Amino acid sequence: MELIERMRRVDFLGHEFLTWLWFRAETQSGPFDLGGETGALALWFEDKLVVGSTTVDAQENLFKGGHPSTSLEARTALRLGKLASEAKLRVVRETQEWAFTFRAADLSVASVRIPAVLANEADDHLYERMYLLELLHTMLKGLFGLFLRLRASPAWAAEELPRLRRWVAGEAVECAPLGAPSVVRRTGAQLSAPVEPVPPPPAALPVDDESHLAPWERGPAGGR
Repeated sequence: MELIERMRRVDFLGHEFLTWLWFRAETQSGPFDLGGETGALALWFEDKLVVGSTTVDAQENLFKGGHPSTSLEARTALRLGKLASEAKLRVVRETQEWAFTFRAADLSVASVRIPAVLANEADDHLYERMYLLELLHTMLKGLFGLFLRLRASPAWAAEELPRLRRWVAGEAVECAPLGAPSVVRRTGAQLSAPVEPVPPPPAALPVDDESHLAPWERGPAGGR
């Protein structure tokens, strides 16, 4: 029961993550840099967006067609304290493009469209498809890692959350791209790069009785 309770206390993170991606996709002045072999990628919200509350049986708003993430109706839903719960996304890395539906509740994807497979042989064709799906998983995990590092750092309350609140309120906001995660290699007893503090796992993130609220609606404690 302890594990279930800990999971329940942080189940809002998926909705915060998708809402943060929405915020960053509209305000960030450059691509997401995940570092390493993954490198940089661009992300767009497509023609489907679902916004709702994280409470049980809460009403959701479905926006389809055109560019719902930029619509006044979707932004108004955020101002009412709702969070993004599902969205159709497009990710571009180098010359390859993925399209899929992302569900915040369980961090799952559906209706995935991968880049064109170039291999002709049946076995190679299968392996390439598996590789492209695995690459999508790696990119999403990298984006979630960026979010968690920021969410668990002092910069969340001091910098990111005030910017997000201004964006929800309709103000013009421009964010610099986040730096790629540091890669640390051990060389004997020395380290070849500075070590950044590792954030705690999701279950150790600060939580409070306001966790069901959107982050911009919480008091000072909820903005930690």
